[in-house]
Amino acid sequence: MSPVTTPLRRKLALAAGLLCLAVPVLSSCGFDYATDRPNVIANGGYEIGNTGLRVLAARIVAPADGQGTFIATIALNPTADAVEDAADAPTLDQISAGPNSTYDLTAKSFRPVAVGTTGAVNLADPSVGGVAVTGDFKAGSIVPVKLSFSDGSSAVVQTPVVTKCGDYASIAPKSTSDKSSKAASESSSTTSGPYDCSYPTLPATPGA
Repeated sequence: MSPVTTPLRRKLALAAGLLCLAVPVLSSCGFDYATDRPNVIANGGYEIGNTGLRVLAARIVAPADGQGTFIATIALNPTADAVEDAADAPTLDQISAGPNSTYDLTAKSFRPVAVGTTGAVNLADPSVGGVAVTGDFKAGSIVPVKLSFSDGSSAVVQTPVVTKCGDYASIAPKSTSDKSSKAASESSSTTSGPYDCSYPTLPATPGA
């Protein structure tokens, strides 16, 4: 019996030892570690503060210097019930430059934006549309944008400015019946022409 039981006991002892080594590693996660903190990987700025709403993937899509369309996904916090809480959720009513911003930013008039019964609204969706903005920004700028909501809360989002090219080529402002806003948008001018979305041509190789 000993030739059989001895290897078995050794295997059981080895397994128990490995388990004991693993326990401290697993229990070391503790609290307030990186794995416990909100982690939003998105192409754009985000704000997940205590406003009751989350602002995700915020961007200003610019066809030229000084003008663009603000887009973002605005959503209820994950713990909220989309059906029950959406009706009472605040609406996005105003967009402006954030405090101490080095950039000017003016938003054209737009209808209040509600998250709807799905609990989220994406301003990049063609059926929704973004908010037309003007200022002294240009592609590559990071603009602190302040979003003000109907319940008095606000969020400041560090918003990158991207060119209206590629995946952003179809981005358009939210439709509005405000003729004065449309006229103001059409009258705004920029100091540079539209951004060139074409791919650069490589120079010819000598001797080719």
